[in-house]
Amino acid sequence: MSFTRELYKLGFEISPVILCDGVAQSIPGGMLPIVAITQSASFVSGLLGGSVQLTDLDKYFCHWRASQGGTMIDYDIGRYPFANQAVAANALLAQPLRIPMLMDAPVNDNSGTMTKLVTLSALQMVLQAHANLGGTFIVATPALIYSGCILRTVRDVTSTSEPVPQRQWLWDFEQPLVTNSTTDQATNNYLSKIDVGDKTTESTWTNTASALGNTSLGSTVSGVAGDIVGLIGKLSGAFGI
Repeated sequence: MSFTRELYKLGFEISPVILCDGVAQSIPGGMLPIVAITQSASFVSGLLGGSVQLTDLDKYFCHWRASQGGTMIDYDIGRYPFANQAVAANALLAQPLRIPMLMDAPVNDNSGTMTKLVTLSALQMVLQAHANLGGTFIVATPALIYSGCILRTVRDVTSTSEPVPQRQWLWDFEQPLVTNSTTDQATNNYLSKIDVGDKTTESTWTNTASALGNTSLGSTVSGVAGDIVGLIGKLSGAFGI
């Protein structure tokens, strides 16, 4: 039971954010857990001070939790004119999903004030480089795991009554509707259709006429088609085609 609790704490409280590609593209698997960045300075500081306690997860530099306001499903309603009421009644526009995560970075036995300064400064540089390289994130919450996320903002939300300044940071992630992979797939499918081309064959017209059946509309359409074929035959004979 204790082992399961430690795994839960490690996955959802210590390192729920994973950097994908970007700065992690040279790492096997292309993924870098955020704890490798947030804990590096504390590890060095602990080695120098002779007080490394990495087995105690409560002593880690920061702890995470899913903040209020995250979305599981988000749709907007189409408000522009539609062709008919049946389409308008079901017009839902998907919106990107938001995943706010709260990072709590107190000053404890393994992370002094200087360690905090070094860690957050290094974290800022890594995140900026990751964004410039087009990297994404995986965000794990107790309810859902979001992949292909982008990081929009990281801002200080520490209460004014908190004695430790800049302790709590709100990370605002967003899962976009379209990723690079899905865009490439859609483009390739579209180009494939263009390459093949849409050809109207005789069988297509026959199936359409059969679907109309013996109704008056079917007879009218068939009659018009026959007249057109006859007219084309006369013109071909007149011009010697």
